[in-house]
Amino acid sequence: MLAIAFIFGLVSVGLLCRALFKLAVHALPFFVAVTVGMTTLNAGYGGGLAVLAGITAAAFTLVIGRVLFACSTSLLLRALVAAAFLIPAAMAGRQVAFGAAALIAEPSPFWHEIIGWSGALLVAGYALHRLLNNELSRPLQSEQAWDRSLYSSRL
Repeated sequence: MLAIAFIFGLVSVGLLCRALFKLAVHALPFFVAVTVGMTTLNAGYGGGLAVLAGITAAAFTLVIGRVLFACSTSLLLRALVAAAFLIPAAMAGRQVAFGAAALIAEPSPFWHEIIGWSGALLVAGYALHRLLNNELSRPLQSEQAWDRSLYSSRL
């Protein structure tokens, strides 16, 4: 019975890590949705309106961020948009790594920080990979750019 619980525990941790990596890019829209929803709810509007306002704000954040990242020719603007999406993803990865480290064993504070920052770097790296690969198609800059790969002009 203990072996079955251990196997199910490993499978559930694996599924949670997979969900974390797949949803890491959406940490900023989720944060915006919760903030707008709680602000709307605290302003005295009903729960339904708060949920609708949060979902709308998250959708706008995601769409505007993706369009700015895909269509911008400025490297600085693309880096700022990428940072806006990657910092919340890294924070989420750090907190998940802290929680996983506390569940597995109680490491020393030094190793706790090492595990937390390793999780932050892994999740932020994967979020950057997803952000770059899910880019909207960019318009051609000139006639000579038709054969150039999109990877050469990425961040």
